[in-house]
Amino acid sequence: MLAEAWLLNPRIETCTGARPTMRTIVLLLAVCLLLSTLPAQAAESASGPQLSAATTDAPEHMDRELAREHQRFTQFARQQVERMNANIIGGKHSMQIRKASDGLYHASYKAIDLGEVVFRVHRAKHDPRYFVGDIVYKELVMESVGQSAEACRKGSFEPVAEKSNRIIYSSKRGGGWK
Repeated sequence: MLAEAWLLNPRIETCTGARPTMRTIVLLLAVCLLLSTLPAQAAESASGPQLSAATTDAPEHMDRELAREHQRFTQFARQQVERMNANIIGGKHSMQIRKASDGLYHASYKAIDLGEVVFRVHRAKHDPRYFVGDIVYKELVMESVGQSAEACRKGSFEPVAEKSNRIIYSSKRGGGWK
């Protein structure tokens, strides 16, 4: 109190008649800050441990409903990505093999980089009852080089090109992702 009063009116003197030193003022301010946080700390400890509303996959800033939709979308999106990877045009099942001018064979196919897939969910700006989810992934072109068509087909494949893609889905409060 004295520190706050002195800041408002620096001519205030202590009960001994001396003006407070800067050290005294800083100590008084520190004590005031500590005392002001005690009621908040007491309320937290009285209520006991709190459960986190977020799931392990969802960021902590999400509310329960958004976290639940994020979990549902992640499960849905993983299945979609696995299905897309299995059926991708130009995928491993339909590998392209061509003979180059240098006499070497080049085998290539497309695949989704499953380690780099990102799933995001947020509320729609136009209506908070709707959720928007998107999948961001990279489509890779994998290539192997060999002396024969069979050798390059069985060789080790390395990524030679990549293309970023994004697919957007929507859902109305647990109504399923479309």
